[in-house]
Amino acid sequence: MSRSPSETSGPARRAPILILGAHRSGTTATARALALLGLQLGQRLDSHYESKAMQRLHEDYLKSVGAAWHQPGPLLERMATVEGERAGAEYLRDHLQREFSALLGYRQNPEGWWLRARLKTGAIWGWKEPRTTLFAPAWLQVFPEALLIDVVRHPLAVAMSIRARELTFRAKGDRPTPALDQLDYCLRLALTYVEAGQRMAVRPRNYRRVRFEEIQASPGKVLEDLANFCGLRPTRARLAQAAASIRPENARWRDSLPQETAHQLMASYPMVEKLGYG
Repeated sequence: MSRSPSETSGPARRAPILILGAHRSGTTATARALALLGLQLGQRLDSHYESKAMQRLHEDYLKSVGAAWHQPGPLLERMATVEGERAGAEYLRDHLQREFSALLGYRQNPEGWWLRARLKTGAIWGWKEPRTTLFAPAWLQVFPEALLIDVVRHPLAVAMSIRARELTFRAKGDRPTPALDQLDYCLRLALTYVEAGQRMAVRPRNYRRVRFEEIQASPGKVLEDLANFCGLRPTRARLAQAAASIRPENARWRDSLPQETAHQLMASYPMVEKLGYG
């Protein structure tokens, strides 16, 4: 039996907002904008608005089942079973109860104490970490009333960005991550995250999928809708500030991909077109 948010989250009064989406899909920009609108994402976060401790929490479990963020298959197979979902939830719940402040990056200083105090009085909070997408079924066991914002970007753009980042890392001397230099693999990886997020759509009241290109095209309108979904009530000035933080779409990735290659990939993965990307 799932515990209530008050039993599992310790100092937090509300269930969290979970920002889902593949790496390089616009989740950082979305998280930054929502933080400007009042969503409390933690304290000690990296440049991607993520907690390193939350990354380690997910990655340690992925490793324990023979998976990784770039090879999520073994974890997803486990999460598709009742036993696997339950085991994942127990792991997350146990660490959350013991390490809540660390997982959200809260420091032992006046600002950290104030932020934790806000959680006790009902502040709207959550986190962004792409691996959360893979663990979503288990997190919903921990927080049955959590709200999910699933950010989707053109899978080919995501795939090209993942590959470009990998090639940059390799050029700097980093150890290669298997298969991330292959565009086809990166595209399948991006779609794996999309499919994992879509499985949460069975809870329509708690789930909202948004294409990042729509945020870029109409940031004020889409962010206001997301704020309402989260229960945030930003001022018009805050909404304007958040909208201004969204950069317009940069479609240069289309020019760097030969049309024939793009057509072949699109034909091989019809899900891309089903997502609304022609």
